[in-house]
Amino acid sequence: MKLALFTGDSIQSYESGLIKEISREAKEKGYQLDIFANCCVPSGDYLHIEGLKKVFYLTNLSNYDGIITADDTLHNYEMNKDLRKYLKKAKCPVVCIRNSVDGCFNIIFDDRHEIYNMTRHIIHDHGCRDIGFVTGTFDLDDTTNRLSGFMDAMLEAGLIINEEEDIFHGNYWSNQGDETAEFFQNRAKGMPEAIICSNDYMAIALIDSLKKKGIKCPEDVIVTGLDNIPESNENIPMLTTIDFDIKEMVSAAIDVIENYNKNPESITTTKKLIPGRCIYRSSCGCMNINDVLVQNYEMMRDIITEEFSNAIQCVNMNMDFGSVLDTEECILRALQLLRNTGRYGHIYAVLKNRLYAEVTYDYNNQKDSQISSSTSYQGKVRLIPDTEEGLDVTKDYPISKSRNDELSGKTNVFYPINCQDELYGYFVIQLKDTDNNGKEIERYFDVVTAQLLIVVGNTLKKLELLSLQGELEDIKKLYQQDPLTGLYNRRGFENSLRHLYQSEEGDVNLADEYRVIISSIDVDGLKYINDNFGHYEGDRAIKAVAECLQEVLKENEFAARIGGDEFSATILLTHGEKKNTFRDKLYAAVKQKASRFTKYTFGVSVGLAEVKSYRMILEGMKEADEDMYKQKRLHHEQNPNF
Repeated sequence: MKLALFTGDSIQSYESGLIKEISREAKEKGYQLDIFANCCVPSGDYLHIEGLKKVFYLTNLSNYDGIITADDTLHNYEMNKDLRKYLKKAKCPVVCIRNSVDGCFNIIFDDRHEIYNMTRHIIHDHGCRDIGFVTGTFDLDDTTNRLSGFMDAMLEAGLIINEEEDIFHGNYWSNQGDETAEFFQNRAKGMPEAIICSNDYMAIALIDSLKKKGIKCPEDVIVTGLDNIPESNENIPMLTTIDFDIKEMVSAAIDVIENYNKNPESITTTKKLIPGRCIYRSSCGCMNINDVLVQNYEMMRDIITEEFSNAIQCVNMNMDFGSVLDTEECILRALQLLRNTGRYGHIYAVLKNRLYAEVTYDYNNQKDSQISSSTSYQGKVRLIPDTEEGLDVTKDYPISKSRNDELSGKTNVFYPINCQDELYGYFVIQLKDTDNNGKEIERYFDVVTAQLLIVVGNTLKKLELLSLQGELEDIKKLYQQDPLTGLYNRRGFENSLRHLYQSEEGDVNLADEYRVIISSIDVDGLKYINDNFGHYEGDRAIKAVAECLQEVLKENEFAARIGGDEFSATILLTHGEKKNTFRDKLYAAVKQKASRFTKYTFGVSVGLAEVKSYRMILEGMKEADEDMYKQKRLHHEQNPNF
């Protein structure tokens, strides 16, 4: 059987636990599981979210016997609403977990009942009468359920609820801690005795914001959460919360899919409730302070060590990718970093709908647990040559038909490679049970994974821009360059003159260091050549004159082909040099070059003028033209064909 899971930020605790549990159960049953996920879903970057959610539409839904969606992890900018529309096309059963969605089978926590139990605990065991509540976003059904559980317990105890002062409307994220603290502190009756939050993220953020205001938890106010994420047990104080068994939830979801595929009529209800349990810790005052100190010390030591290690890896990664200058190197480095974690099996990189590179293993029929770091089973990173057939990917074969069998029976995680809304491709990562040392893998993805995905997307964008810049440079070159001779055209010549006089700050102004001479140059005898031998030979003569110009020009001097047989050059002379030196050198060079042409001969007429300021350029060019025509008349008297 083939299953698909659609979930949000996979480095968050809930999503991470969900991936681990559903992967474990799928492997035990021998099912293929394809997971379409994100890392670090932002709360306010619409364009980036547009890029992230494209991963959900990579595959054909008809590939699967059952689909599971973690709808409540995808409510940023309504990612889940877009996905819901897409999943309606599925012919197989679609199971939504932890949130109720119309048209799906729903496996949800009995959060109304457990919030009711938590509220009763705060009222009866801690004697609180003034209690505030923080909701989630009302786009999700569980928000209403949790609020209802709170109100049930309050009304049962005869406690009055002022919705405007006692209930803060949150968003399930950790970015409203300060706002929540301000809301409750500014009530007419002051800070409540306790605040019950609809999830752990909001509860932890609130505790942190209260600390900044000098308000202690639980001494001044009790705070509770829901979800029992790992951070709740690591927080100071440790968070009183509600725990739901993810394993039970996953088993129930897969049971629905199995039973539906055996007999659709056997499914008599679209909703199943999973019970939870309250966990009482120090944020409500239920845990012994000495136990808290010992446990927090051990956890904080581990957390600091892990965070420092992650920070070092991210810094090194940024330095490594800073020098990457082509796509091949970018993808190969990414695959090497993913391989080196030891947490994954085969890894594939797909770019622009084509299988691009992979990490492969030759296990020789050995189990993952038999592969240790001392063996040669480190995975071969390779680019896939274009000559290999069957590399194109489609919705039916999301890593190409040539590798489709390698997905079978595995857990395959699909991650987008994007920069904002532009999707360059995706990674497909196969999960293992144990790492290269045979140790069970507790967490598949972390902040380093998220950083890698961002760095790869940004690097590909950088390379794209550099490539575009190169194209722009080519356009700029063509815009300023004469295609026949390779010299500047009129635009290029004028721009170069401008730069000569208008130097950048800190640069030497060459026009101040040298005498600037403008020359006007015309090819003698070109009309005769064109009329008698054709324009091809005329072009040869023009290119020959251009070559002579390049030979006699010194550093920082430049020339241009202004028209058909008209050239101009800018000469830089020291104050002791004579301006006729350039003219004499060019005459000699052209005479020598023309002597190699046996059918005809040609020459040049050169006029010169000194330009003492940028404002005098046009006047100088006119003066040089007049001088050139004087030279031309002399040459015509010597040779009528000139």
